[in-house]
Amino acid sequence: MPHTSSQRPALGIMFVLIAGVFWALYIRSSAKVGALVPGASGLAVAMLVGAAFIAPVAGVVPAPQPIWNAAQDPMLLLMIFGTAMFASVIPYSAELMALRNLPQQVFSVLMSMEPAIAAIAGWALLDQETGPIRWVAICLLMTASVGITLTTTKGDSPKQKDDGEDPVPMPLPE
Repeated sequence: MPHTSSQRPALGIMFVLIAGVFWALYIRSSAKVGALVPGASGLAVAMLVGAAFIAPVAGVVPAPQPIWNAAQDPMLLLMIFGTAMFASVIPYSAELMALRNLPQQVFSVLMSMEPAIAAIAGWALLDQETGPIRWVAICLLMTASVGITLTTTKGDSPKQKDDGEDPVPMPLPE
């Protein structure tokens, strides 16, 4: 059933709210994992869980070539590995380190700049069109980022906050 033009704004708002809820859950759960699990062990477990959920889907989704053909092409394996490192492992590791040292409110505003940075990169590198409304939104995001960063006190940092309880690291299986 096609959506009418009057349903599109409500549908868009619904999707924005759903995305916002999951974004908040991601930030809260990542902060908790960062406090409980030392190093990048939590990230490694999360990547394995994600791979376990997506692997069966990759095996049944129609593709030009079966997924197992990738194992026969070393260049393709290198590209898959590079994409995994630069699109997931490195950024998520940096986010985990930032969450350990920044208040969640500051982190969430700084993360909200990702679409703005992508829009600027698309405009500068790919000559993608960015209209005036998008530029206003980008400027507002950057202003909010600077504002929250400047107005958050050092005492708000989870690393410097001392509530008398240190998080106990979760033991890892050997």
